[in-house]
Amino acid sequence: MTEAAPVRLERVDFSWPASATSLFDDVSLEIPASRITALIGPNGSGKTTMIELILGWRRARSGEVFVEGRPVPTIPGRERGRLMALVPQEENLPFAYSVLEYVLLGRAPYLSPLAAPGDRDVAMAFEALDKVGIRNLAHRSVPRLSGGERRMVLIARALLQNPRILLLDEPANHLDPANRERLVEILQSLRRDGITIVMSSHEPDMVTRLADHIVLLRAGAPPSSGSPGSMLVPERLSELYGIPVRIVESGDRRVILWGD
Repeated sequence: MTEAAPVRLERVDFSWPASATSLFDDVSLEIPASRITALIGPNGSGKTTMIELILGWRRARSGEVFVEGRPVPTIPGRERGRLMALVPQEENLPFAYSVLEYVLLGRAPYLSPLAAPGDRDVAMAFEALDKVGIRNLAHRSVPRLSGGERRMVLIARALLQNPRILLLDEPANHLDPANRERLVEILQSLRRDGITIVMSSHEPDMVTRLADHIVLLRAGAPPSSGSPGSMLVPERLSELYGIPVRIVESGDRRVILWGD
């Protein structure tokens, strides 16, 4: 028996206020369970917006987004915070949190209003910091971190929510090669644990190494989705981005080359 899709868009229409055209027009698609789905497409194609629709941060003009079989707007906020976690591209901090304090915000959906994190929460936070390799930064001020270090803090906070669905918006931004490899290992580990992962990416290497399922997005056009073998082909990618694309096999890896 096929496992039900944890995320499903059904005839979703979305447009920005005052826009004469729809970003999404009658879009229906499913995100497979316990797999890594990559949303790819040019700037303005709706990758971030699709993530925000799944989270319930934006509402479709028509149609519905379902998470684990329920329309997203019907899921209470605290429950959503346990079910789904986001690693955003950037986040502005109103306060100068330490890394540990900021990561502990991931426990908010599990705490009573105004309750402080307990010893177990702190221990879980240190485990998450260990997993992303930044335990030594626990007491550093977040605003004083590099862009790559902040990215790993965002990932640690999301892990602390213990989500069944993890969404990442351009997760490799600002990461050096060592931390990219760590991110690959983290996402592969989460997939083995049965977590459903959705990530947007402009990083071909991340997509070819990680994705089990691909969604190609273009503003105002129906998305195409399927396996990497059927989606990550020169003809489709050249049409999507409007530039020549070549794919080269290098050992057991496929390398996407942009331009002539």
